[in-house]
Amino acid sequence: MKDSCSDRAPRDLPVPDDGLLMVNNDRKVLWYNPAFARMLAVRQEGIIGMDAGSLFDTHLLPTIEDQDSARMVRQALEHGADPPTLLCRAWRPDGTLRWLSISHVAITVFVGHRLIRIRDATTDLNAHHFKAALEASPVVVFAQDEDLRYTWSYNQELGPADAFIVGMREDEAFPENAATLTALKRRVLDTGETVRAAVTITVADDTRVRDLTLKPLRDAEGKVVGITGTAFDVTERDRAEEALRKKTDELKKRMNELQCLYTVTHLVEVPGITLDRLLQAVADTLPSGWQHSDDTAVRIRIDDREYRRGSMEETPWKQVGPIVVHGERVGEIEVRYLCQKPEAAEGPFLPEEQMLLDAVAERLGRIIERLQTEAALQKSEEKFRGIAQRSFDLLVTSYLSGGLNYVSPATERILGYSPDEMAGTAWEDYILPSSLPVWEEGRRKVLRGEQVEEIQVEGRREDGETVILELNVSPIIEKKVVGFQAVGRDISDRILYERLREQALDMTERNIAQFAVLADHVRHPLQVVMGVADLLDDDAAAEKLREQVRRINAQISELDREWVESRKIREFLKRYEL
Repeated sequence: MKDSCSDRAPRDLPVPDDGLLMVNNDRKVLWYNPAFARMLAVRQEGIIGMDAGSLFDTHLLPTIEDQDSARMVRQALEHGADPPTLLCRAWRPDGTLRWLSISHVAITVFVGHRLIRIRDATTDLNAHHFKAALEASPVVVFAQDEDLRYTWSYNQELGPADAFIVGMREDEAFPENAATLTALKRRVLDTGETVRAAVTITVADDTRVRDLTLKPLRDAEGKVVGITGTAFDVTERDRAEEALRKKTDELKKRMNELQCLYTVTHLVEVPGITLDRLLQAVADTLPSGWQHSDDTAVRIRIDDREYRRGSMEETPWKQVGPIVVHGERVGEIEVRYLCQKPEAAEGPFLPEEQMLLDAVAERLGRIIERLQTEAALQKSEEKFRGIAQRSFDLLVTSYLSGGLNYVSPATERILGYSPDEMAGTAWEDYILPSSLPVWEEGRRKVLRGEQVEEIQVEGRREDGETVILELNVSPIIEKKVVGFQAVGRDISDRILYERLREQALDMTERNIAQFAVLADHVRHPLQVVMGVADLLDDDAAAEKLREQVRRINAQISELDREWVESRKIREFLKRYEL
């Protein structure tokens, strides 16, 4: 059958790998080639003379995946028309899909005869898709023989066509990178292993980085006869990675600088740290903020004192930051590299390192100012406490939240409560209810920021006795009023004295009035007695009466003088509040 088919084949037509089927005007099969039988998986017996529609309907159309395409072919054959030219997917006998190209050609030698061609276009389409995907992409594919001459290339971008590189070796195509490329490819030929490496390639003065994957190319017997490879352009990726690495390095440096500054800032918060310990700790911490910390030495000078970290041998690579306290330069921080380093913005130093040094120096100046202020404040507080401890006046401070937080020792003498007992309590706990309105009025003024002087309140001693206090109350202001400070003294004795004095003055006033009344009441009878004496005939008796009147009158005159003196004394006492 095969021979008979071949004998009938038109001599002017080639015999390709495509499936070929010749039909007449009645669509009867006149001839077919073996490739057609293999493609449709049909037995060759009985094909000649068979209706083309029945042949296709039985062996081709059921394999077509796209039912619309199958329907178009079926309708054309049923109406005696030529099958449409189309490309469709069909199932292979082994269950895999392939692309079939169906077309027809008129044969001029045999009038009315038609040639139907069915071609497996899978490979062509795969190649088309492969090329379309690679077109203008950063991926290059190529093949080389055992002599490492290029035999095929696609997307090479070396010249006007990929064939430009065919026949070249590495020293001709990439002379600047030939040694590296040849070594990698020889390794593949010698070992039969797949090799992957990143290689820098210079093309038309443009340096590119390519990620190479090289595989051995084997013949049917498995012998290595060349290599195939892909080259992926990773130049931009490498540049991005390099930029990211640099950014990461910069970020790490900034983090080190911030950590250094953070540590310096918080050293002052260490409980009980002295200025000497602080400055030495700063000197030990600073190198961590510099890019070459292992070769960094630090010296801090404050007045006539020095604090060091590392050797301070003289080198030309140094930075200096002045330490200023209350507007005067009192020292400096010096940072040195002990050996030469790569050049940066300012010698071997970064601008950020000078900024860090200046920031630390400025912070040290502020810390020293703070420590000096705190020392002066502590000295002042100790002096104040000494005065308060020795004072005979009570002194208490109270905050709006927390109650009394300081009670002077004199308070115990005045109220009987110890300072520890009164700590945390409210001042109102020690004032009698009768004096609370006076105290509350004064407290409202203090909370408005006013100072209240000489308010008198009655308090309760621990033994239950009443004590009279005279208080001067001042607000404690920290941006706003947060409490008060009261200074007071016990004026109970003074108040008692004033009350007794008033009583004495009142009694004196009454006595003086009684003296005046008594004198008036006595003088009138004496005048009567004197008149009686003048009427007596007995001169001796009359003289005795007159003598007694004169004696009584003298006593009354003495009382008058004492009355006058008493009034003067009373006026003096009242005038000077004695």
